[in-house]
Amino acid sequence: MNYKILRIPGTLLVLLLLFWFLWSVRAILTPFFIGFIIAYILDPFVDILEQSRIPRAWAIIFIYFFFMGAFLLIIFYALPIILVDLNKLIEVVPEYTRFIQDTIREIQKEYSRVPIPDSIRQVTDETIVRGESLVISLIQGLVQGIIHFFSQSFNFILAPILSFYILKEFNNLGKYALMFIPVRFRAEAAQIASEINLVLRKFIRGNLLVAFLVAILTTLGMYLIGMDFPVLLGIVVGVTNFIPYFGAIIGTIPAFLLALIKSKWLALYVLGVMFLVQQIEGNIISPKVLGDCVGLHPLVIIFALLAGGQLWGLAGLVVAIPLAAISKILLKHIFVRLF
Repeated sequence: MNYKILRIPGTLLVLLLLFWFLWSVRAILTPFFIGFIIAYILDPFVDILEQSRIPRAWAIIFIYFFFMGAFLLIIFYALPIILVDLNKLIEVVPEYTRFIQDTIREIQKEYSRVPIPDSIRQVTDETIVRGESLVISLIQGLVQGIIHFFSQSFNFILAPILSFYILKEFNNLGKYALMFIPVRFRAEAAQIASEINLVLRKFIRGNLLVAFLVAILTTLGMYLIGMDFPVLLGIVVGVTNFIPYFGAIIGTIPAFLLALIKSKWLALYVLGVMFLVQQIEGNIISPKVLGDCVGLHPLVIIFALLAGGQLWGLAGLVVAIPLAAISKILLKHIFVRLF
């Protein structure tokens, strides 16, 4: 019996079963995913120490102590402020919601006096109602998202532990993966993996640094103009900064709406701060840190963002660019092989 005939369908069956199993237990995979990202970011630092003839386990421990010390120092000073802002935000959400509803009712009352056709008035009413629901959902979603982020404490505690074991075997992961690929394709697979790794490392590490700097600048700016929740808003803007083009708008909307409720002048100050931060990020920080790290045309980036948002919402916007960059590399190799 020729068992080679069964190799391809057998491999596909195993991959399908593996995918089904991972999908079934996806709820518990979050700390593993976070742990892998941590290991992916820290691996170059560990490699540098290992090249200095420091055993890998001790290199990992040293890097852990260094970064965990810096992280705990930030948490020590920032966490109390974040918790105060979070509690205050939760308390004032009903007040903000009532203000938005009252403002929209006032707008409806004013424009109802204007003589316009009934059909246009109906469309306008529906648009205002949808706008009200959207704004309220945005504020409530922001609060729920922040609470959910800080409620994942167990995952953030478990992830560094898992990352330690991933880091110990990180340099062997590629070898293990290549074992499942036929010998004649291994060289090309290794080349593809190397190109993907280069793009992802530039994208992830560069964007983390840019997001951190943008979060600091935003927090400082919000604090200087007297805006409430400066640290929380800085975190939101830093996270949304991962999304090219649209991230600046998404990060500005919550800050602008919260400021508008207090004062029109404060809302203008918020727009001024966000404009200044984005100018610094776009013209100084990103060109030096990122450059053209993914090598994609702006039209391709916009299409990828729209497609990612349509398919997976906010998470799709975040992962759209790296997935598009990976797809470009894969398509390039497929095209070369076919033609």
